[in-house]
This record gives sequence, structure tokens and C-alpha cells, in this order.
Amino acid sequence: MTRPDPLTAPFGAFALSPMAETFRRLPMAMPGDALRRSAESVVRRALMSGGRDIADIEVFPGQFARVHLRDNRCEKRVFAGSKSWDSAERRAIRDAMATKPAGETFVFVDAGANAGLYTLSVLADAAAQSRPVKVIAVEPDVENRRRLEFNLDVSKASAVTVLPYALGAEEGEGAMVQSATNRGEVHVASGSETGDTIRLRPLKAALAEAGTGRVDVMKMDIEGFEAPVLNGFFAESPRSLWPTMILLETRHEAAITDGAAGLCLEHGYELAKQMRQNAVLVLPTGDPS
Repeated sequence: MTRPDPLTAPFGAFALSPMAETFRRLPMAMPGDALRRSAESVVRRALMSGGRDIADIEVFPGQFARVHLRDNRCEKRVFAGSKSWDSAERRAIRDAMATKPAGETFVFVDAGANAGLYTLSVLADAAAQSRPVKVIAVEPDVENRRRLEFNLDVSKASAVTVLPYALGAEEGEGAMVQSATNRGEVHVASGSETGDTIRLRPLKAALAEAGTGRVDVMKMDIEGFEAPVLNGFFAESPRSLWPTMILLETRHEAAITDGAAGLCLEHGYELAKQMRQNAVLVLPTGDPS
């Protein structure tokens, strides 16, 4: 049988058999994080053992994705672990959403959206809470953005604005450096690195283009470029535009006071939660705007 072309095949062309899909979902019903994660690992290895590298799945309730299992770590993890994948981070976003007054739109910025898994998670949570939502997904990499837009299309997501450039401290151009092993590690070049030329836009300009004057939560994962982007944003933007909550990767920092998280702390944010790889920072209630 000829293998479908993942670039053109409709969603469902890489669907699992009913038995394999039942097996994939088994860990979701297991109690306890440790047991669930162990089961996810077993299920993932078993379902990939025959050479499977792509699967069309319901990744979160009502949200669908074509996941690529060999070249993107987050897609591989969520394949059999959609309940455990970044569960503490996603819970923090979900809890922030739940505190909004009923009927008020929840505004989420997915900076470094990759294949759109955080965006899809937020859309699923908004549906579960009967909450209007506006998502701004920023993804400069051509292949990651293709996957993001495919997943949004098959999920019939209409509340998402996709911005096809990288965030920068100022308007200009940069280079996008690819990763040979993990598409989640593509990044804007620094130093002597070279890559494909991409557009850079400040975060303030990106938010204006997307038509929002406030942000409830921003997840920013732009592979080490967070500090210059945030430094420029804080310098030129009114506090009313600053996200109420920022989720940042901190696993490469020696201390929370280093890097982008430290910059947020300097500008009045407080550390609300520290996970193994990420930190949640929030503006205190009543912070002047």
C-alpha cells in the first residue's frame, strides 16, 4: 500500500486502528502521575515500534492534531501522554482562565507556538468552561507553522490569529536556525549562527497587529530569545498591556533571578509556581496600570 503524503493527505489518513487507539488512551485513565507516566512510556514505545512516525489523533477533547513522532519532542510526548504533558503548566493556565468573570474573553499568547499544542489545550479548556477565547499564536518556522495551521484547520479553530514571524527587541531581520533532532529547538540565530532569513517584530507591535489591548496569559518559549524581547516590550509598553501571567522556560538558568524570569521579577512580577522546566510569573493583584 502506498504511504499517504503527510503534506497533502486529509486528516484521518494516519489514524490508528481502533485497537491501537484504545491502547493509546489507556494511560489517561490511570491514577497517579508516576504510574501514568510509566504507562505512557510503554504505550508510546509499543505503538512506535513498527516504524510509525505520524499519527492523526484527538489530542485534547474536541481538538485534533497530526503528530510527528520522530522529529519533535513535544509531539512525541503528547501522542500517548496528553494528560501528563506539561500538566502543571496547563493547569496554571486553566486556573487563570477560570478566575475570569463569566462571559469575558480570555486572551492567550502562544509565543513560539511550534505545532500548536498549547494553543489546542487552551481551546479545549475554553470549550470546557464555555469561555470565549482569543489566541495569538506566533510561529516563524515554516514547517512548524504548517503543522500548526493544519492542526487548527482540522480542529475547526476560529479564534486563533497566527503571526508568521519571530519576536524581536525591534523591527528587523534575523536567521532561523534548524535543529537536526527536535523541531521544538529551532531558534533565532545568535552570534555566528546562520540560517534562513526571517522577519523580527517587537511583541508590542505583534499584539497591535492581532488587535488586542490586553493579555491574560502568555506562554513564551522562543529558545533563549525571551530576555531581549521582554526587555524591549517592558520598556515601550504600558502596564495595561503586560500579561497578567507569563509562563517561561527556566531549565537552562542557574537561578530564577537569571535570564527572562529574572527580568520579569525586576519589573514587578512574582514567582507563583516553579516547575521542573518552567516557571509561572504573575503581576500582583491591583498592580497599577
